[in-house]
Amino acid sequence: MRLSDVTCSECGAGFRRLELWSLAGQKGEYRCPACNSSVEVFDGTKLIAYRLTIEPSVRSIVKAMRG
Repeated sequence: MRLSDVTCSECGAGFRRLELWSLAGQKGEYRCPACNSSVEVFDGTKLIAYRLTIEPSVRSIVKAMRG
C-alpha cells in the first residue's frame, strides 16, 4: 500500500491517493471533480482511490471553466 498527495495541475485541488498493489483495479481515468481535468489514467493492475482533501480556489475554477 502506498499513500501520497496529488494536486490537480489545472485548478489546484488537493487529493490523497491510495494505491493497493494486492487488489486489481479497473482501467479508466480519474478526473478532478472541480474542473474535470484528467488527474491520472489507470491501467487496472492495482486498485487506486482518490479523496479530495483541499478544495480549489474559486478563481482557478472560473479560469478552468473559461478555458
